[in-house]
Amino acid sequence: MEISIRERQRYKDISWLMPSIDVEDALRRLDSRITKNTGDEVTAFCPDHHLFTGVESSHANWGVNKVTGKSYCFTESRGSNLVWIVCRLLDCGTKEAVRFLTGLESDAEISALRLASAKHRIARFKDKSKKERPDVKLNEVGRGLEVGHTSSRLYDFFVSPPGKKYPTNIQKETVDRYRAFEMMWGFNIDRAIIPFFSQQELIGHCSVDLLGEEAWTKKYPLQAKKGEYRKTRYPANFPASEYLFGMEDCEKSLDLVIVTEGPREVMKLWQEGFQAVAVLGSRIHTPQVRLLAQLAPKEVVVMYDGDEAGWRATDRDIPVLGRLFNVLSCYLPIGHDPKTLSKEKIEDLIKNSRKKS
Repeated sequence: MEISIRERQRYKDISWLMPSIDVEDALRRLDSRITKNTGDEVTAFCPDHHLFTGVESSHANWGVNKVTGKSYCFTESRGSNLVWIVCRLLDCGTKEAVRFLTGLESDAEISALRLASAKHRIARFKDKSKKERPDVKLNEVGRGLEVGHTSSRLYDFFVSPPGKKYPTNIQKETVDRYRAFEMMWGFNIDRAIIPFFSQQELIGHCSVDLLGEEAWTKKYPLQAKKGEYRKTRYPANFPASEYLFGMEDCEKSLDLVIVTEGPREVMKLWQEGFQAVAVLGSRIHTPQVRLLAQLAPKEVVVMYDGDEAGWRATDRDIPVLGRLFNVLSCYLPIGHDPKTLSKEKIEDLIKNSRKKS
């Protein structure tokens, strides 16, 4: 009997159905002789061995799990589950197979099981979504701050990140001022941690790969195969669109503030004598515009990365910020970002932007 793709998906995982099934009774009715029943595993003669090989099973090389319903024939090296086995043996659909396995007859009882199936799939999907974005608890970052592990590798990274054409030359004193440290354990191992504070309270962090993609791929080939490499990470529960990194270091009613993308850009700009904030991404959001308004700057300079994404983001954010501020736009040369520029180059870009406006 042909079974639809939808039905196959519904009964791929039958752990939700197993509490309603007496596995021993079901196997007896399928003429499969049980040889061992310990814990969650039942060992028996494969009930549908003859359908695949043309001969009856001669050895008890088949087993089924009483919790998941999954089965495996070691003679054929073939996996399945109880629902599919009944469908094959009785040449029936999944509904009839469920009736056979559970002994239920009424449509209402079968419908209740189908509802349980739907709830099970939804819960499993939610759990999978949560696992896809690992969250790093603040107490781990706080513990790292207490230990404060720094090394020559960490400082070298801020001076000249691996894989970058141009050095950034962020000095050791700047790294220490922003309390950046190297994570030596856990999910963020081999990453530089830049903590985020609000009123001197730790509220989040940014982690940046110290190795570079090529070296990281060699060191963690399994994660690389799954596409897990990220140059920059933020915690899953951190509201990045509601925070401006560097805002607490800025004076109110200042003459000029530079809006840039990431924390390292802010670190370099501060080192060169500029006041700056980072939007932690490639665009500014409404809550961040409100925060920027609290500073009441006379001029706002948009200075994103020198690539197509940065140029597009500049074009998009200029009208947004122009409603409240006197805005200047700086389109950086390709391959550059604010942390690769000298103080003189930044000043020249701002002067040229004033002339064009």
